[in-house]
Amino acid sequence: ISCVGINDREASQQVVRYLAQNRRQRIALINHDLSYKYAQLRQQGYQTELQQHQLEWQAIAYASALSFSAGKHAMETLLAAEKRPDAVFAVSDTLAAGAISAIQQAGLRVPQDIAVAGFDGTELAEMVSPPLTTIAQPSRDIGRKAFSLLLQKIDDPESPAERVLMDWQLIVRAST
Repeated sequence: ISCVGINDREASQQVVRYLAQNRRQRIALINHDLSYKYAQLRQQGYQTELQQHQLEWQAIAYASALSFSAGKHAMETLLAAEKRPDAVFAVSDTLAAGAISAIQQAGLRVPQDIAVAGFDGTELAEMVSPPLTTIAQPSRDIGRKAFSLLLQKIDDPESPAERVLMDWQLIVRAST
């Protein structure tokens, strides 16, 4: 089966690397359901990069859905721990927006107390306050390419499967 996307593992590593290079020592992850490949790959990237920077502290909270409220609840769980993170990487911008809300409601500041980074590059990243650092992926181009591969398979059922990886970009904003 053909697939189109980005290298989720490398993109996640880039986010965590950026946070670590900015002196964040306790970087948490807000992830989603590990039955999804993207969630597995993003978590692998997170853990690999922590090892690269010899950061032994890690905390992972799993959101029940890719929603604002699930991100908020996951962040509340991280804040209730004995040691709280000084940075959070959420596997979606929506989860990150919920995390920002929980941090602010706890009387903490983003990014001074806890930096927050998301993933997807959605418009939401520009709407939250402070604006969200995120990995931007070319969602429309991914959809177009996937559609063209589907049409190709319909026209030629014997056509070989393709795996297409597209570029991504770390967009740094005020949340980190």
